[in-house]
Amino acid sequence: MTLDAAKRKQVAAALEAAGQGHLVAHADALAPAAGAALLADAAGVPWARLTAAIQDGAAAGAPELRPPQALTFGRQVNEPELVRRLSRMGRGLLAGGRVATLLLAGGQGTRLGHDGPKGTLVFGPEADRTLYRIHGERIAAASAQAGRPVPLYVLVSAATEDATRAAFEDCADWGLDPEHVRFLVQGTLPCLDDAGRGLLAAPGVLARAPDGHGGAYQTLVAAGVLDELLEQGVDVLTTYQVDNPLARPLDPLMLGWMVERKLHAIGKAVRKASPDEKVGVFARDLRGKTRIVEYTELPQSRAQTGGEMVEAPLMMGSIALHGFGVRWLKGLAAAGDELPLHRARKTVQAIDPAQPDAPASAREAWKLERFIFDLFPKAARAEVQEVRREWEFAPVKNAAGQDSLITARVLVEAEVRRWHRERGMPAPEAPSLRPREMDGPTA
Repeated sequence: MTLDAAKRKQVAAALEAAGQGHLVAHADALAPAAGAALLADAAGVPWARLTAAIQDGAAAGAPELRPPQALTFGRQVNEPELVRRLSRMGRGLLAGGRVATLLLAGGQGTRLGHDGPKGTLVFGPEADRTLYRIHGERIAAASAQAGRPVPLYVLVSAATEDATRAAFEDCADWGLDPEHVRFLVQGTLPCLDDAGRGLLAAPGVLARAPDGHGGAYQTLVAAGVLDELLEQGVDVLTTYQVDNPLARPLDPLMLGWMVERKLHAIGKAVRKASPDEKVGVFARDLRGKTRIVEYTELPQSRAQTGGEMVEAPLMMGSIALHGFGVRWLKGLAAAGDELPLHRARKTVQAIDPAQPDAPASAREAWKLERFIFDLFPKAARAEVQEVRREWEFAPVKNAAGQDSLITARVLVEAEVRRWHRERGMPAPEAPSLRPREMDGPTA
């Protein structure tokens, strides 16, 4: 944005009215070009929405909820003809070029003790077998079975873009067609203090943070991807997280269920290990709208007393793998629909605008993000496919303990061995993914 004197005055007045007068004062103290750049950046921020989000805070409790409509694992086991029919439908979608997938890969591996994007973490057993490669080979295998490339979009953040692009330079070795791999950079939002004022990371630079995996929706709209997909005849876009090496985003059964039920949205879920497991769950409200509810927002179940009915526990835990109708997403975008903002208290590095020459220091602030699962309540028809945890969910979220690289390796190795058993093949001779200490003493 170019700011002449009149435009600069207009922008400054709007920022003052939005409670961001400190940014105007800071811009006035900078060199003309730097001040104009800061004002231009700040002018593009929806300050009213951001301040409303931190004032509203978390949702005021979940509405009355009940279990979602689902294709249960029990049905999949007991109705083989249903599974065969749905799988044929899903394979038809893939063969017809009507499916694309989006890998959500904007996160760093800091919590895992890894310096770089989480997707570049070496999973093993080979030294070049990263999470990115595992996902790439899976998409390549599905493409080979479909007889045509399945478009792969990779959502990155500014912090992970360069390293991710470098990691995919050799993706042809994974079996992927590089012409059908496209990178999208998720947006950012300013960090705010308790008064809703934008913070500065450095003189003339707003402190920003990625807008969450829900920012993928806004990025798809802004980058024209939805129009691109519709032009290519793509009906379904699936989304999944980079930290789950067992993710199956092109599962024919899931795709067939979408077609069978004429769904706008579908999500994969695992049965919770216990009612108290800390995981977001799928549920329906009294209007029949499906949503994912964070475990912190779940109502407490009533204890059974006498003849009183006990509330059915919500046991369908989300594994963050979804499918969305592309035309439906385009309709939301055309109507100007946006996902809600959620606040999170975080530590950020920021300077004091009144002392711009002082170094940035750590301070508590509000970061705002969107969640992609907030698309579900907007769908008139949304359901769930239940899958077996040990077959499709091996998250790598922690450096040690539960949901760590070690536990994920054990789950992946067990799944690989199951695949071989089902096909009457001997177990692979590759080095075991299991750490030695988990094998116990030998005879």
